[in-house]
Amino acid sequence: NDIDPNLLHVGGASESTLINVCSIIGLLAIGLGYMGSPQIFVRFISVKNKKELNKGRYVALAFTLLADTAAIAIGLLGRYLFTEVGDMPEAILGNGGEQVFSKLVYLVLPITMIGIYTAAVLSAIMSTVDSLLVVASSAVIRDIYQKYLGRDWGVQKMTQLSRKVTLLMAVAALALALTVSLIAEERTIFWFVIFGWSGLACAFCPVILLSLLYKDYTERGAIASMAVGFFSVPIFKFVMPQLPTVGIYFSYISEMPFSFLFALLAGVFMSKR
Repeated sequence: NDIDPNLLHVGGASESTLINVCSIIGLLAIGLGYMGSPQIFVRFISVKNKKELNKGRYVALAFTLLADTAAIAIGLLGRYLFTEVGDMPEAILGNGGEQVFSKLVYLVLPITMIGIYTAAVLSAIMSTVDSLLVVASSAVIRDIYQKYLGRDWGVQKMTQLSRKVTLLMAVAALALALTVSLIAEERTIFWFVIFGWSGLACAFCPVILLSLLYKDYTERGAIASMAVGFFSVPIFKFVMPQLPTVGIYFSYISEMPFSFLFALLAGVFMSKR
């Protein structure tokens, strides 16, 4: 409360109730990404039986609750421990507060545990990255090269080609990230993660939900859902926030809710045609 009274305001820091509501909706919508992540679907596909699926449900819920609660607690503790009244959080905790975890670890843990925690963070990052790269590479080789183009050079050559595609995608992603970071230094790691997370969620999550819940869902509807969801994300991320008067509300509600909604509607509409 001494640092900033708005930090204890349950409705949000803005004086505008509508902006606070938009912020809450935008943050809640991040959860949609779990149902639209290909690397998570791969885990579902590999489940042995229904019994294991039920067990995994509780493990996933418990782990997500623990991890998300811990992440928020780290931010709260960091703001309390490292900032004073009148301080700019970015000047102390880095752009977007991204250095809060490393600062907190260095403050409270011995050097050996610091190494373990640093390795844990990097391993979590690499786990997600390699899963997405493998899924993307498989899509190029299996769905485009083999099925669409009808080419199959045998297991050994196709494996070699898959490795080259994976490497090419990794280099392209790294080049893109470095380019954006140089052009727009205000972009945080969280910005990159949420932007990619939104693209995956809005492209695939509506397809999964409609496949399970809408019996008349068609292939044309699925393609429409993926296309509309994918292309809506950059529109609501970069274009809509620039609109006069209402743009600020789009910036707070984020790109995911509207992109997700339009993808759902597009899937239903095209399935009925």
